[in-house]
Amino acid sequence: MIILTGFGPYGKFTSNLSGIIVKKFPFRYQNNQLKKGIIPVSWKRSIDSYKNLLLELRSNPDLVVLTGIHSNKKYHLEKFGWNFKMGEDVDKEFKIGPIKVCPHLWIKTTINLDKVYSVIKDKSYMYISNYAGSYLCNYLYYWALYLSNKEYPVIFIHIPAKGNIIESTKKIEIILLAILKTHFIKDL
Repeated sequence: MIILTGFGPYGKFTSNLSGIIVKKFPFRYQNNQLKKGIIPVSWKRSIDSYKNLLLELRSNPDLVVLTGIHSNKKYHLEKFGWNFKMGEDVDKEFKIGPIKVCPHLWIKTTINLDKVYSVIKDKSYMYISNYAGSYLCNYLYYWALYLSNKEYPVIFIHIPAKGNIIESTKKIEIILLAILKTHFIKDL
């Protein structure tokens, strides 16, 4: 089972490309069932929504793929979730400071992103990023990595906010296929 999430609308974004892609994605991909979720851009409700997705599964997921938008023109494969949050959410709640009081300044994905990157032919539209920001994308990513306790892989992919739906969906499929090829199934 693969969990695939995107965010709902917020601020000037009356629709969120990451959420649209998740809605359009099939419920099965490369013989894997997908559990899809649209996460609210809310400090509290985002984590509750994500935890509910996990609770609906009978066991740990095989893979968690979180997506969100950003203003950059390239796709970012995020390597770290950082223990810091800042900004105002859709509920008008402003937060600044550590996400969780614990000794972890950051948590690194268990997915070998260099390996994933190496099997993708056209790399011109993406790169591996070390900083997922300080807003809800990073917040959800840090929590998802923390909750996984390294028992299953979690990745966050930032999508250009001004991307085309069809093209962006294809690029997420290419990245997902590369993750599956390098970490799960060798004969794809």
